[in-house]
Amino acid sequence: MVTLSQNYRNDDVAELPADVKDYLDKHFLSGLDNLEASNPKLAVFFSGGNAVGKSHLSNAIQQKLDAIVLENDAIKECLMAGYPQLDRGGRNARTWQYSMDLYARLGELTNNGLVVRDGVIDWYFDRILPVFQHAGYQIFVIGYDVSKEKRIQLIQQRGDKQTISTDRLVSLIEEQDQHIARFRAQYTPDVILTDDNMFDYEPVIAKLRQRLTAAK
Repeated sequence: MVTLSQNYRNDDVAELPADVKDYLDKHFLSGLDNLEASNPKLAVFFSGGNAVGKSHLSNAIQQKLDAIVLENDAIKECLMAGYPQLDRGGRNARTWQYSMDLYARLGELTNNGLVVRDGVIDWYFDRILPVFQHAGYQIFVIGYDVSKEKRIQLIQQRGDKQTISTDRLVSLIEEQDQHIARFRAQYTPDVILTDDNMFDYEPVIAKLRQRLTAAK
């Protein structure tokens, strides 16, 4: 097992129980918006910190470009409702296993190729991106270059989430920065958002629309 940092996980995708897969297909997958839409295959990923507005931007892409948004926290919340006996480690493992299984199946489940992964890609990019690339998706990366001070401020303003606490997110910043550097050494973001423009979504939407048009 490869451990790249203290909190890096290497759960076996093959260990996803059939009942968990069926449950999440019913309670997570079937409820996703835009499954019936049609778009070229373009997978959108985020590189950068937590609480920087990824979910708001994901929602904007969903509404304006008919994207499918895949959010790990939504999967975890489904697991908390259906499998309350799972601890945090168990939920994380099942979320990873189901997500990787779902990524590989997406092309068979929907004609909508515009997929937004609402979560940072930096930690596991070398395991996730090949799945999409093998399936013929183009990759679009939205990078956040936000100061540590601003990231802490935003995390604290948002507060605890059902799936993770503020203190834990703050404690992961330095480790997360190691993985951001590892990812950026191999991939250059298509667009960069900073302290000054991190909530200016229109240029991002416009660039995505250009990519979709070129791919048709």
